[in-house]
Amino acid sequence: MTRFVSSIFSRFFRLLYPRTCVVCGDVLVDGELFLCSACLSGLPLNEGVDEEADKVLADDLGIEHLYWLFRYDRASDFHKLVYAIKYRSNRELGVWAGKMLGERMKDVRGIDCIIPVPLHPEREKKRGFNQAFLIGTGIASVLGGRIEPEVLRRVVNTPSQTGLERGQRADNVVEAFELGNTTRVEGCHVLLVDDVVTSGATIRACMMELSKIKGVRVSVACLGKSGSI
Repeated sequence: MTRFVSSIFSRFFRLLYPRTCVVCGDVLVDGELFLCSACLSGLPLNEGVDEEADKVLADDLGIEHLYWLFRYDRASDFHKLVYAIKYRSNRELGVWAGKMLGERMKDVRGIDCIIPVPLHPEREKKRGFNQAFLIGTGIASVLGGRIEPEVLRRVVNTPSQTGLERGQRADNVVEAFELGNTTRVEGCHVLLVDDVVTSGATIRACMMELSKIKGVRVSVACLGKSGSI
């Protein structure tokens, strides 16, 4: 297929199936990626390190910092950004959003590696990917550092945390994770990456395992953070 024919086909395909904003559904124009300009400008972005959440997590688990991209609220249309990644298999969006988060962290120094919160193998096989890995890939493309997906394993195929109360979330992930190969992260400052932090139950469960690694320091990054931590 020649470049000219390919261009014609691409334009025809876009007429039939135009790219739309993952938040509001409006048709995207040239130069817009995933979100229209109005939704991108309205995204409730975090303006820096969350000091209040830092104190809670530091006092509780010794986590150094929590970095997040936007305020997550299931009643807001902006939750569709995460939904599109997880349930509509928009992998490119996952990496793009991770890059956006990485850009807001670009002054961060000393992150040695990135650990995505793992899915259970059965769920990852069914979904075809781990959204935390995609987000971590985007962050790594900005900050550098290697991704270490084998450090943590999810050994219990827990139900989704969506819709559970705080206590139920904690019970749901008790003993859900275990350590895998940790030799490459001993003495490192690791960035634990997830899509959304709500009650912090998943992060706490992961941290219970990561804290067993000699000399490890942990910070956390996520796309969305709710107001409950």
